[in-house]
Amino acid sequence: MRQGLVLIADDDPSFIAELTKILVERGYLVLGAKDGQAAADLLNKHQLRFSLAIIDVFMPLIGGFELIRRLAENRVNLKIIAVSEGRQKVLDAAILLGADAGIKKPPANVPLDAKQWLDEVFRQIGLS
Repeated sequence: MRQGLVLIADDDPSFIAELTKILVERGYLVLGAKDGQAAADLLNKHQLRFSLAIIDVFMPLIGGFELIRRLAENRVNLKIIAVSEGRQKVLDAAILLGADAGIKKPPANVPLDAKQWLDEVFRQIGLS
């Protein structure tokens, strides 16, 4: 059973891969973007209707703040999650721009428990 289309925009390929594995197991179709420009290209050129977008706030080319703003402007049944290893203030700013939630990801030197992290994402956006 297909749950929806998910966009993961993050400059950490292992973060995208770990989340993708769990989301696919849960029935989602996932597209990953290595930077903000690649994510914007997916949105603009292909006119895809995502149900969930997980956006790293700090990315090359087009930053996460700009991407979140663009997504929020044209959203239809889309939940936007801002992620960062940084301070809560950064995530709060992303929420002001239109993200539905801001969730910290572990520092690069700490392993990610993708299932637990996604469970928290889904809890915060009411999909648990």
